[in-house]
Amino acid sequence: MKVLHVNDVARIGSALVRQARSSGLDWSLYDTARVDPRWSPRSRALRRALRGAAWEAGLARRALFADLLDVHGATVTAHTRWLRRPYVLHLHGTDIRVRRYEPAYTALVERAVREARDVYYTTPDLAKHVLDLAPEATLQPVIVDVREIPVATGRGGQRPRILFPSRWDAAKGGANQLELLAALRDEYGYEIELEGLDWGENAAVVARDFGVVLRPRMSHRDYGRWLGSGTLAVGQMTGYMGISELEAIATGTTTVMALDSRSYDGTHPTTRDVPVLGGLADDEQLVEVALNGVRQGLGGKRVSDGRAWVAANHSPALAVERLQERFMKLNLGQI
Repeated sequence: MKVLHVNDVARIGSALVRQARSSGLDWSLYDTARVDPRWSPRSRALRRALRGAAWEAGLARRALFADLLDVHGATVTAHTRWLRRPYVLHLHGTDIRVRRYEPAYTALVERAVREARDVYYTTPDLAKHVLDLAPEATLQPVIVDVREIPVATGRGGQRPRILFPSRWDAAKGGANQLELLAALRDEYGYEIELEGLDWGENAAVVARDFGVVLRPRMSHRDYGRWLGSGTLAVGQMTGYMGISELEAIATGTTTVMALDSRSYDGTHPTTRDVPVLGGLADDEQLVEVALNGVRQGLGGKRVSDGRAWVAANHSPALAVERLQERFMKLNLGQI
């Protein structure tokens, strides 16, 4: 089966295609068009329209030779549906968790899910937003290729360095992030260094009010080095892990995570024995559990098997194997 992946969210499409091709599968990737920030405001609308038209022409040409489209992101179907080609749908987070409930997108997202031949979601918390629309949807976990992730080196210094890999906004647990920072400063003062990315609606607040050192957004290679340089990494404050948390674990840096007890219930390999400090929590316990995990880490506790766990559960090879099994069932009419 010739499969065309459309969109490269979190580099997942490219990881799938690279691995599939190495296994002899005929998969390809066509990323979405991007607006160039260097375009002047006066010409931006016209240039965006021209780029969009060129992109759709390229999509049509590639789709002619594909048996199946794998569309990454429900809203992307606004640009692919006109082809009337069979497609499966990868849901990555905001597209189903947020956009589904915004009036401007509700019809588009729900139609995208219902019309897909098969539906996949990449983090376990998304099930509650998907399964009423697509009861047969399956968890196809986030992909991390540990070969692209450097091994943690740590960095000597007078003070422990705690890294926050996620952006500072509501989608990553914004209010809980601020509450945790306040608790850390109350308990440890400036005996610890706090670092994060200069990214998200609350970035200025965390720098001003809590003394978080903000690093500019960087290349993936540099980001991996940064993740591997801290004493601890603290995951997003939503109760579930995204690619940033998994990449932090993969470096070998001890990672703190409060995991939603409903999502991390052990029913899937990626939802059990997660190698983090902190552990399972209810919604109202997220900050408390994360704070306790930081205490354990600053007290010297470490997690040593994170890289192996990520490789065993989130590798590109395993992801392609899982998807190929679904595609074969589609081809045989079993789905």
